[in-house]
Amino acid sequence: MNSVATPLPFTARHAFAQPLGPACCAETLYAQVFEDILERQFADGLSEDALIRAYGAGRSQVRRVMTRLARQQVIVTRPNQRARVAEPDAEQIRQTLQARRLAETSVIPLACARAAGLTFEPLRALVARERQSTEGGRRSTATRLGGEFHLELARMAGNAPLANFLGALVPLTGLALAQHSTRLEDWRAREAIVNALENGNARAAIERMSDYLDRLAVMLFC
Repeated sequence: MNSVATPLPFTARHAFAQPLGPACCAETLYAQVFEDILERQFADGLSEDALIRAYGAGRSQVRRVMTRLARQQVIVTRPNQRARVAEPDAEQIRQTLQARRLAETSVIPLACARAAGLTFEPLRALVARERQSTEGGRRSTATRLGGEFHLELARMAGNAPLANFLGALVPLTGLALAQHSTRLEDWRAREAIVNALENGNARAAIERMSDYLDRLAVMLFC
């Protein structure tokens, strides 16, 4: 008798044609799984075997991605059960935004202090890709790229603890944003932040960052 494979929880939009290199594949796989989470493709939960089949990735790569998502509180794991996508409540999101404000307004002066030895082109490239995704209707990709902007800015500031701290906050914000159908052109806010940074104007960059986080709070809680 032929065995019947357990059906996939969804048809992977990003399924790999063939396995990639381990380091590259892990990062690419993370981006693809995170975007599919934002598009609510995992209503029945996530398991290693299902992700291996859906994306054509290796088990070690899948485990790294699931560990990362769990650390970011995007998924909730339990022994002997499928992982499930987290459902952050209003208070958790409120606290997350408060923590982001404290962290990101601290990151900006650090980045400005190192500006002479930095190029802000990686940030501009992320803004450009986010804009293209927004204008192309690829909301989940735009959300992920917007988050990457904030994480890249934290890395450029040169403070590893702050970067790690934001790494656990930004994806959770993206998860909350995915629940809202109305979105602003967030890339414009990030473009204004880069402009201020390139001009060495930390105060203006902090104001633009604060304005952006204020708009997020209004959108998420109104």
